Formats: sequence, structure tokens, C-alpha cells
Amino acid sequence: MTYIVSNPQLSKPPITQKNPLRYTSTESKMAFQATLAVTGVPDFGLIHIDPEETAKAFQAYLDTASRLTGVSLDDIDRRVITAPTDPKSVTLVDLLRAGMKLFDAIVWLTAGRPTSHPLKLDPGMDKAGIPSLHDIARSVFYCYFMLVTQARYPVGQATAAKPIIPNFLRTIMGMDKEQHVYVQTICSFEPQKFDPSWAKHVKFSGFGQEVLSRFGLGVAGYRMFRPFALYQPKGDIDENTMKAVRFAQSVARAPSSWDIHPLTRNPNILTARGNLNKNLGNLILKAFTEAEIKEMADNKIIFQVPTHDPNHRNYMMWSADDDISGSSRIF
Repeated sequence: MTYIVSNPQLSKPPITQKNPLRYTSTESKMAFQATLAVTGVPDFGLIHIDPEETAKAFQAYLDTASRLTGVSLDDIDRRVITAPTDPKSVTLVDLLRAGMKLFDAIVWLTAGRPTSHPLKLDPGMDKAGIPSLHDIARSVFYCYFMLVTQARYPVGQATAAKPIIPNFLRTIMGMDKEQHVYVQTICSFEPQKFDPSWAKHVKFSGFGQEVLSRFGLGVAGYRMFRPFALYQPKGDIDENTMKAVRFAQSVARAPSSWDIHPLTRNPNILTARGNLNKNLGNLILKAFTEAEIKEMADNKIIFQVPTHDPNHRNYMMWSADDDISGSSRIF
């Protein structure tokens, strides 16, 4: 056996049958040098990432990607059939008459009429295909109605399964074309990118009576509350369930509020009370009779008879005095 001694000053092992060799000073020195060469640290070329600095670098990208809305200038169609005399003073109506779509024009004007993304002259545009201001108005109303009553934009593209046209729009307003037709009249990109909270700031003072009456029948976010304004609970429910019923009744009977509407409600409402629709479904099953629930579904007060979901029991902690309606009334 050969020993490598890292310190030549250490006593050498005795010569025995198992250790027949004894190192000289020169041999010990050579062994010591070899050890240094073996144990040197190589450079693997690995870069060690600073997690805090990396998070700071990623933050803006994550903030942007986490939002469901957001339109860039690269998303819009900037073509116009005639170039404005002065792009710096061009108005929204000027752009619409030149063939630019409404949502696209809003984005471009909001960006400050940027010279980095100028209007694109396209004399070959079909002039007959430029919608009238009246057609644009109807398309905007179609989108607005869907946002208020269903908390979503109409479908932006033609699909094999044609989305249902709301009865009010089809029969009262005469808007019987497929949903995507109205979207494509005013928007060249997917409308979901366009922040829908603009609907909250629309004033009703100039609306027709038929529309006001329809909105008065209900808006998005309230359907599962409606039974509590129309039906009395059973007499044999427990105290905690009754507290939850009183809470639901107070919301159902209060004026409609943007603080509850799905487009604009405070996320803390769900954090503190859980999924409202799932919990309300469970509460309906406990508070009303089977016959009453069937009647609700048959008369479209609710979409369908709820199915019990044991994962949503937050309603058992709802308080009768809890007020989530806020002060931002819709009407």
C-alpha cells in the first residue's frame, strides 16, 4: 500500500509487513504537490441567480400577464380610407368615418395619437363596408347590454355552436344577428382585451324606458340572490342558516350595486365569503322546499336546480348584519 502524506513533517509510518515502504523527503514533497492539483476547484461556468433581483426584473412582466385585459398599439387596426389633414387634431368621429373601428380608435387616441404607430392610408378599403354611426351605436349597445346583464362581452368570432342572443336584444331591440357581427363592427381584436369596467361609468339619463325597465329586472351577479327576495324560507331551518338567509335577503332587496357586479366587485367579497354562487346554491337547497326550487328553475329565476357542493360552506358563517352592497349603485 502506498500512502500520500499531505504534510511531510508528520512521522512516517513504521516499516512492517503491511507497510514495507518508507517515504523519503523528496517523495513526500511530490505527493503534497499532487494533492493540491487534484483538489483545485474547477470553473463550471454556472451563473448563480440572485432571487430578489430576479423577482424585481420579472415583476412588470408578471403584472402585465396576470391581467385579463390590456390592448397594445400592435393589437389594433390603424387603417383608414382617407388620411386626416392633421393627425394631431383628428377626432374620434373623423376616424370612424375614415373606416377605423371604434375600440381601435379609442386605443389609438388614448395613446396620444402616437407617431410611432401612425395611421395607415388604405385607399383600397371598401367604402361601402364602413359602418354608419347608427350601426356603431347599436353594436356598442349590444356589448354594453351583455356586460351589464351577463358580465362578459359578446363572442368575437363566428363559431359552429351559435351563442344564444338575449331575448330582449332580439325581440325588443331588433338585434337578431349573430353576436360576432356586432363585435366585429367596432373591434378588430378580441374584445376581452378591452377593459370592461368602462360600463360602470355610463350614465342612464338618456336611455329609453324599455332598456331601463329591462335592467330593472336584474343585472349580472344577482340571479342567485333573487329567490331570497321572492320566497320566504322554510320554518324549520337552523339559526346559522337563517342568518345566512337574512344576509341574502338584504342583498337581494337592496339597489343593484357595482360593488357586487362581477365586472367591478371587490375581490375581498369572495375572499371573506367564498364563491357566492356556489354558496347561494347550497343555501337555496337548505332554505326552500323542493317544489319552490323547481318553480324557480322553471320560471328562470335561477338557471337550474342547484346541486349540493360540500366544498362551499362559507354561508354558514354569513351574518345578517353583513353589508356588501356598498355605495356604488348601478341605477
